[in-house]
Amino acid sequence: DSMAAEKNFENRVKRYLQSVGIYPLGCAADRVTIQPIGYYEKRWGGGYSKAGLPDLHIVCNAISLDVELKAPTGRQSDLQKHTISQINHAGSIGIILWPDGFDEFQQIMEGVIECSSHIPALNALKRVHGNTKCSMWTG
Repeated sequence: DSMAAEKNFENRVKRYLQSVGIYPLGCAADRVTIQPIGYYEKRWGGGYSKAGLPDLHIVCNAISLDVELKAPTGRQSDLQKHTISQINHAGSIGIILWPDGFDEFQQIMEGVIECSSHIPALNALKRVHGNTKCSMWTG
């Protein structure tokens, strides 16, 4: 069944992400086994999130990726194609990913992980004062 195949593929992608230090958003500190370098958020369909949003939202090195996962025989909807196109036109990274493309996905992620110069000017904005209504908690 294609839903089970997609779930298996999703688990494979999540295992890979965690193996490089990209953990689920809100992951308990005691479940972190290597230095965190990013996070991912699993989006739930079926009315829990906006229709057409990709399955996974990943952030690493200030780079945002949105990934729509497909079973080997899965097809993307027109809305999914439009959403991925909108993400890419905004300068972010939107991907529709089938199992056959997993190696290419890993190459993209390696590039994201190695990137050290993504919008350096944004780093200055992270020094927002804590007494404002726009503070960035760093623990």
